[in-house]
Amino acid sequence: MSRLELLLLLLIPHVLVQGQSQLSYEQARQAVLTAEEELMTGGHTYLSTLEAKVDDIFMEYKLGELSQGFRNSEQNAAALHFFKAKPLIDRSGIFRFLQKMPKGAVLHLHNTASVSSKWVVQNMSYMPGMLRCTTSSGRSVLTFRRTPQEHNCQSQYIRVSEERHNSIDPQIYDQNFERLINLYTPVPELEYPTITQVWDKFQDMFDVLGDAIAYLPAFRAYHWQMLEELYNDNVMYAEIRTSCKKLYDASGRTFPRERTVQELYALNEKFTRLHPDFLGIKIIFAVFRGYDVDTIKKSVEEFTQLHESLPHFMVGFDLVGQEDKGKPLHTFLSALRDFPPTARFFFHGGETNWFGASTDTNLLDALLLNTTRIGHGYALAKHPILLNAVKTRQIAVEVSPISNQVLHLVWDLRNHPGAQYLALDVPMVICSDDPGFWNAKGLSYDFYYAIMSLAPNNAGVRLLKTLAWNSIRYSTLTVEEQTRAFQILELTWSRFIDKVLEGNVF
Repeated sequence: MSRLELLLLLLIPHVLVQGQSQLSYEQARQAVLTAEEELMTGGHTYLSTLEAKVDDIFMEYKLGELSQGFRNSEQNAAALHFFKAKPLIDRSGIFRFLQKMPKGAVLHLHNTASVSSKWVVQNMSYMPGMLRCTTSSGRSVLTFRRTPQEHNCQSQYIRVSEERHNSIDPQIYDQNFERLINLYTPVPELEYPTITQVWDKFQDMFDVLGDAIAYLPAFRAYHWQMLEELYNDNVMYAEIRTSCKKLYDASGRTFPRERTVQELYALNEKFTRLHPDFLGIKIIFAVFRGYDVDTIKKSVEEFTQLHESLPHFMVGFDLVGQEDKGKPLHTFLSALRDFPPTARFFFHGGETNWFGASTDTNLLDALLLNTTRIGHGYALAKHPILLNAVKTRQIAVEVSPISNQVLHLVWDLRNHPGAQYLALDVPMVICSDDPGFWNAKGLSYDFYYAIMSLAPNNAGVRLLKTLAWNSIRYSTLTVEEQTRAFQILELTWSRFIDKVLEGNVF
């Protein structure tokens, strides 16, 4: 039955189809349900006999968890804020499955918030020489250098090691320290009642941690941990958004951004040699969207130089920060005009609840500027022409469910527009954005919400497999790199399917 016939079926009672025969009510009903299922993401993904068996097992667990949540709303992780749902998710059979499942790539991840806050506290904060100071607004700044003019600090610099030693309880000190770089609260609705309050705290955390990460020994340790956390969560590749801050060492020397890129490149080479089934990372240069046009123009020039030195590593450019408060993309057209033809744009677009404002109009400009992917695209569902263009041009939307929830766009993720994107088979990849800032790690937590909240109840392994494959398909890996990536993904996926059937996953 064609889509036109299905439409007629719903518009005109008792429409004749298949010659002169009429469909029964039940046949017509099933035809529409089947058509919807085939239209959605994963509808045409093939499952082998073994994969179908795993899907049966998976669906038994999924429907069981959803039924429990239906009976008891306080236990319905799929509908709860992540801060309230995390203990439930951690005990979930579905989550155990997702942790061990090969997830392909994460294509939207900010380096400063990519590592778990607990690791930062237990490791970076114990590095010799870490200092803390306080700005006039009361925000703490962590660093390994004494530069008051750099940090706008009003207080003296205090050694973190001494502050911890002098505290009543070092363990309580570490818990309070972690709050500097973690949004978690048991009552997010009370602590962050507005989008402005949560974004202010969120953006502050980048300033709290940023200079400490730029200390060369900390930079190396931090980004190695980033790779470890991705690898341990069965992610095989990542495209990292970073401003490539200038690094410094213990002697006070500051290095140009070329050194930052070289350090990332060297770490990537070393990690992939140790883990041949990990394809590594590529870099998207990220610049604050609140800057003026001249500053953005200079950033494009600097990016161009970095890109020319490592064109297959420094692959793209983006503007970051709160879209509602940043300058519209249209403002920067003159600065973006001289962009190198061998590089790509990866614009954040439509990370907003507004409709018909300059913020969601960023989606239009991103498309006109030929963006390779769209970061978040939360408002895209309100723009049917743009949505159709995204689907026709196969421009993937980087959907980050937990980020959109924590940063106040949606409370119940079953209401996330990503559900519509899945239903319409809009190109889409699941991303984690800033997991270290809200008690997450890797990509599995966002996959949990993707399959339990955004997806329909009857969606299982077919959809999960499609999303994993999408992450490679819509990456910037070269043709040769993609070929190798799919080979590794096929192999690790096959091994995973075997483990599930052997009873080693659930």
